[in-house]
Amino acid sequence: MKKLAKRIAALAMTAAMMTASAGAITQDGQSETWFDGVWALIDAFGLKAEHDPYVLQNYINKYLEKHPDEMYDVLNDILSLLDTHSMYLSSEEYSQGFSTLEGFVGIGVGLQETENGVQIAEVMRYSAAEEAGLQIGDLIVKINGEDATKLKNADVASKLRGEEGTSVKLTVRRYGRDITVTCERRQVNRVYVSNKTMADGVEYIKVSAIGSQNDWSAFSEIWDSLPSKNTRAVILDLRGNGGGLIDAALKMANAMTPVKDAELAGVRYRDDMGGLEQTYSTGNALPLNKIVVLVDGGTASAAELLAGSLQDTGSATLIGSKTYGKGQGQFHIDLVNGDKLVITTLELELPKQGCWEGVGLTPDIQLENRKVTVNTKDLKPLDTSTTLRFGDSSDAVYAMTERLSLLGLLTEATGRYDGDVADAVASFRAAYDLPAALYASPEMLSALDEAVTALNGQTYLVDDQLQSALEMCRLAAAKPQKYIVKSDGSWTKK
Repeated sequence: MKKLAKRIAALAMTAAMMTASAGAITQDGQSETWFDGVWALIDAFGLKAEHDPYVLQNYINKYLEKHPDEMYDVLNDILSLLDTHSMYLSSEEYSQGFSTLEGFVGIGVGLQETENGVQIAEVMRYSAAEEAGLQIGDLIVKINGEDATKLKNADVASKLRGEEGTSVKLTVRRYGRDITVTCERRQVNRVYVSNKTMADGVEYIKVSAIGSQNDWSAFSEIWDSLPSKNTRAVILDLRGNGGGLIDAALKMANAMTPVKDAELAGVRYRDDMGGLEQTYSTGNALPLNKIVVLVDGGTASAAELLAGSLQDTGSATLIGSKTYGKGQGQFHIDLVNGDKLVITTLELELPKQGCWEGVGLTPDIQLENRKVTVNTKDLKPLDTSTTLRFGDSSDAVYAMTERLSLLGLLTEATGRYDGDVADAVASFRAAYDLPAALYASPEMLSALDEAVTALNGQTYLVDDQLQSALEMCRLAAAKPQKYIVKSDGSWTKK
C-alpha cells in the first residue's frame, strides 16, 4: 500500500507538472518541452520502459523502415545535437569533404596526354613509382606487355590502379630508350609539404595540410636538411591548413621545440578511453634564432595544435589573423556499406591556452594582407636603361621599389638600395627565371616594368604577412648562428 501511495503521489505531481505551460525550466537548467513531460511519464510508469532503454532507438528504426531515404538526415540531426563536427557521410560526400586525408591505390604518378601519347607529369614522393626510378617526362609505351601508345589519359590511369599488393609492369621511353620496371600497387597519399630558401639563412616551409604520415616524413627531411644550409631562421606557413593527423602535428611541434620536457599539448578522450594524454618535448630541436608561424582563418584543428603549441612554449612568433577555432578531434570510422561516421571523440588542449574550440588562436602580431589596386599613372617613371646597385640612393631606386612593393616583395618603397631591396631584386629574378644577381640590370628592370604594367587597373592581395615574417627572419638570421655543423653533417650547440 505504501508503494502504491508513493506511485499515486508521484503520478499526481507529474500530472500537475503537465498542466504547466511548456517551456518551464527544469532543475538541471534545461528548457522542458511538452514532449519532455510526456516522455517523463512514459519513462516513470511504462511497464516495458523500465527494462528497455532503447525505446527511442527502436522508434527511430521503425520510422526509418518506412522512410529509408531520410536516414542521412535523421542521423545527422542527432549528431548535430552532440557537436558541430560529427557527421554521417556517404563515401562520395566524404571524398569531397576530406580529400586531403584520402589517398588512392596505385603506383603514384600524375599523367599528361601529349601528341606522342601519355607521359608521366608527376612522380609522387614515397611512392612505388619513385622507388622504381620513374621520372617526369617518361613516355608510357606498354602496360603489362600491351601497347599503350594509343591509350587516353583515363585509360592509362585505370590500368595503373588496382588492388593493393598487386603488381603492374610498365615500359617507358626515356630519351629514345625503353625501360621496363615493375611496381607494386599500394596506398598513395599526396604530400602537402614544400620549402624554399627565401634569403641567406632563412628557410620557408609551407604545410598546406597534414593529411598523412608522408607529410611528417617530408617535413622531417626538410628540417634535417636545415643545418647543411646554415639556416638560422624559419617561416612556417600554416595559412589555409585545415588540419589532419594529430600525431603528425605533435611530431612537427617536437622537432621545432628546443626546450626539453616542455608540455606540447594534451589530448583529452572520454574517461573510459583513457582521459587526458599529454605530450612533452624531447629537446633535440635545432637551435634557431627565430621561427615565425603564419596563420589565418583557414588554419584549423591539427594545424592550430601545431601553431598553438609553438606559441605556448615560446618557440615561435605567430603572425596573421585569428585562426578558425576547431579544438576537437574526430574518429573517421569506415562502415561496411562504404559510408563514413565522423564522430568527435577528443578535445585538444594547449599548455597555456587550453582548448580553443570555438575561440581560435590570436596571433602575437595581428596583420591582414593589403588589397592593392595598381594604377601605373601614380608611379614614378622607371628608367629601364640603367643598372642599379647595392648602396645606390636615387629616384630610380624609389621607382623600382614602388613596383617591387606592389608585387609584395617589399612592404614599402624606398630610395635607398639596401639589403632588403637586394633580396627583393633576387626574389624577382628567381620568379622570372632571370640570372641570379643582387643588382638590377636593364633586363630585370624591363621585366619588372612589364609585370606591373600588366597588372594596371587590377586589384589583388599583397602578402604583407609573409613579407613581415621575412623581414623579421632576415634580422634574426643576421645574428650569430647558435650551432656548429660537423664534417659528418650533424650539428652541435655552440
